[in-house]
Amino acid sequence: MIAIGVAALLLAIEGPSLAPDPDPGSGAGAPQSPAPAQSPVDVPSPPMIPAAVAAGVLGLAAHAGARRRDDAEPAPGDGLALAGEPLVVFVGGHGTEGAPEFGTLIDLMDLDPSQARFFDYRWIVEGADSIGASQTASIDATADALNAYLAGLGGEGRPIYLIGFSKGGAGIAELLARWDVGSPVRVAEVRGAVLLDPPLASGLHGWVQSLGRLWGPVPDDGGYDPIACDPRCRDRRAHLGRAAGVEVLVIRNPKAGITSFDDHPEGLRVVDFPDDGPGPLAAFLSNPLRYPSRLSEAHNAVLTDSRVAGCIASEIAIPGSCELPPQPVLQGMGKAGFKASSRWWER
Repeated sequence: MIAIGVAALLLAIEGPSLAPDPDPGSGAGAPQSPAPAQSPVDVPSPPMIPAAVAAGVLGLAAHAGARRRDDAEPAPGDGLALAGEPLVVFVGGHGTEGAPEFGTLIDLMDLDPSQARFFDYRWIVEGADSIGASQTASIDATADALNAYLAGLGGEGRPIYLIGFSKGGAGIAELLARWDVGSPVRVAEVRGAVLLDPPLASGLHGWVQSLGRLWGPVPDDGGYDPIACDPRCRDRRAHLGRAAGVEVLVIRNPKAGITSFDDHPEGLRVVDFPDDGPGPLAAFLSNPLRYPSRLSEAHNAVLTDSRVAGCIASEIAIPGSCELPPQPVLQGMGKAGFKASSRWWER
């Protein structure tokens, strides 16, 4: 039973919508040359698929419908005006509606509506609704369309900052990795990027994060692969954005488990903001029936955390200014709890 429970930690469901979805052709500005429509892509099977993993997938699918270096840290929203009226481009996750899911975060950042722009997966998948398009779009097509969209926004001459949640963070990471090698040439106005709980794992962990391409309701990374072999293999996450001149920060909730990643690639800034709930293992041991929804809650917590909003605002005002806060004692597995660890399976 424990084996099945640990395996079911391997996925979580994206959060609910917060407001009506905008028309992709509205003032947000669609790419002039959107990527072609595409169909779901089959995911190659690994040599062996543990039965427990399959059990975890089925258990979570049942829940698919729920859903500085200054001493003083700025309050959410402070400093945004100092960046020269930036444009903040939001890229949503798998199975969500883009703009609505960022509503609370935007409010916490005190971001003026005129500064916000939203990427829409319907620019990639023609004829689909927002949720279906976000489930179907591959990470390659997402990076292509995002590049075209940013090139259009760059014409306004305003500094651009990217914020991507979950699969949206993976899409940004893919585009930045391409910019790092000069193909395509980066959009000069892009200054920084914040990736919120992005599925950037490799190996079996990363393979599991691609299961959504087999079944839309299951969360997905769009086929993102951080390892490039040409012919020598390298981790494309290492020093992500450095060659392109883009400051990159990853903000994740280590209690969300498989939906993010648990290592620290060289030269990649990672800040962990654990929420107040139990980690995956503790959630399973306390209430196995509730823990899939707990993983979803933990994954989506980065969108409603005032500390995360303050960190992003700080980054926009002063790149490189958000630092890791003191780690609390994590509760949920006994009275003493466990001290924070960088490995999700110890939580």
